[in-house]
Amino acid sequence: MLEVYTWEPNANSGKPLLCLHEKGVPFTHRYIDMGQMEQFSPEFLAINPDGTIPAVVHDGFVMTESTPAMEYIDDAFAGPALRPADPTARWRMRQVMRYMDNVVAPCLAMLASNRLAAPRYVAVDEAEKRRQLAKIPLPERRAAWEKLMFGKTPQADLDESARRVSASFAWFENLLAQGGPWLAGAEFSLADINVMATFYHLPQSWPEEVNDRLRPALMDWLRRCHAREGLQKGFATGRGFVTARAAEVRQMLGVAEAVAA
Repeated sequence: MLEVYTWEPNANSGKPLLCLHEKGVPFTHRYIDMGQMEQFSPEFLAINPDGTIPAVVHDGFVMTESTPAMEYIDDAFAGPALRPADPTARWRMRQVMRYMDNVVAPCLAMLASNRLAAPRYVAVDEAEKRRQLAKIPLPERRAAWEKLMFGKTPQADLDESARRVSASFAWFENLLAQGGPWLAGAEFSLADINVMATFYHLPQSWPEEVNDRLRPALMDWLRRCHAREGLQKGFATGRGFVTARAAEVRQMLGVAEAVAA
């Protein structure tokens, strides 16, 4: 039995969903509503005491790190191979995923949460905020949420995150222009899934920096990713804004729908 406890097909929570649809592996999606902080519910903490998503559970074996979980999925199940056999290409795949996981994705998460989630807490009284914070098991996550809820994220941190995200667009453009068409080279791989889970919306959310004039190779990669049936199926698994947003971006890019609505 394969279960994925996660939220929308977005960032870390989306990586196993997209991976499984690319592999064509049947699974059960156990939706965890981050908007309602269900990742800190007693029911989910019984699965992952850290209160982080996703959690991939295969015959009772629990995996709570999204990138290693994708590698497990590629090892454990039949379907198209999502890691290159060539050692140089596989190294590049892992280099891309490490850069995304350690640098780019956390910066984008900080920017997005402060823009989209922080305003929801303005009208929430302090006692309720403290009650919600008390549910968060990891001290470092609790500290980050406290900054978010109380509007205390330093502007310098937001500025540095924006700088790093902007620099990543040039990095990916150069990588694809010199050694594409995919992020690890000739073959579609877990690196493409990893990055696409977070970058799918860039032409809509960062149009001044991610466009055909400035980033032609990155835009071409985004179009090819959005056109993949497996990724379209993965993005269709959401219940909220992510599924609609991915469809809007496909329309912006002139990408045909491969999955019936």
